[in-house]
Amino acid sequence: MINQEILFLSIITITLMCLLFLLLLYLIIRKVKDIKNRSKIESYMNKTNTQIFSIIAEGQFFRGISCEIAIKQKAMEELLSRYVKILEGEEEKKRLSDLASLYLQDYYRKRLKSKRWSHRMNALYHIEDFHMTNLLNEVVLLSKKKNISRQETIHVLRILASFHYNGLLDLLPNHYHNLSEYEYRGILMRLNQDLFDQFVLSFHKSTPPLQYAILDVISLKKAIKYRVFIENIFLTYKGEVKLRALKALAEIGHVSNIEPYLQLLHSSSWQERMVAAKLIGSVKEEKGIPRLIELLHDQIWWVRSQAAQSISQFPNGKVILQSVLETSKDAFARDMAWDWLHKGV
Repeated sequence: MINQEILFLSIITITLMCLLFLLLLYLIIRKVKDIKNRSKIESYMNKTNTQIFSIIAEGQFFRGISCEIAIKQKAMEELLSRYVKILEGEEEKKRLSDLASLYLQDYYRKRLKSKRWSHRMNALYHIEDFHMTNLLNEVVLLSKKKNISRQETIHVLRILASFHYNGLLDLLPNHYHNLSEYEYRGILMRLNQDLFDQFVLSFHKSTPPLQYAILDVISLKKAIKYRVFIENIFLTYKGEVKLRALKALAEIGHVSNIEPYLQLLHSSSWQERMVAAKLIGSVKEEKGIPRLIELLHDQIWWVRSQAAQSISQFPNGKVILQSVLETSKDAFARDMAWDWLHKGV
């Protein structure tokens, strides 16, 4: 009985050792193959780097560059990825995009159809980086597949925005209404002016997260052309939309009539007091200074900090803060005045 157990354990041990040996052998062979492929990629990159640079920088054309096999396609991809990070001129970017379309179009078209998620995502990243608008139809087709991941979906929508795809006007509000405001914002930031204007026009029909994103994009871009639109939103809406509109006006730094915003300095909502204080500092409205001084004594730290920052934006701001530091009986107000008096010192 004992001998049978020993024999059984021996067989298991030998089997495991064989499996481990085969696994080790596979990893060694794979590593050798990877090293060999890496060497070929580096060799082709070194061979064609000067030519690629001349094409991108000067528009010269060279015969003999080919990417008919995967190794050369990978080398071309890596070369173009290096240059895309440092290019600034529009002509150079256009030439790089043309090169990518010439040599890598079929490569990425196949990868977009791959069953492997990593292949599809890698293709999407490079299609965006190289601005390969010739693959727009393939990207649109990918967006319509039911089994793609959320990460792919977001990246597809970003590419469509970068390529100024008009179909986004239907896709975003009607087919992708469950995105977060952060995801919407990342998409809208890539739109051109005309297409973004269309989203502004459809603001009232949009879901709250998309509305927040539209207002945030205007805020981030400090787009003064939308001032009247933002003021209308502020007067029409309530809650978070109204607060986002107020933030946008504070970033733009201009309003048609300051009176409604002065009243918000007395709001029961600390968020409204804070953003209103920021607006007063942005437009440098001296009528708001007395209330800003009062807000230095607010119970909420964020309100006190914003009030001090806004005061510091006035020509006599340091004098006002120094006076608060010397005369106020509120320790929190004095601390905040001191902090902003010594900002950047």
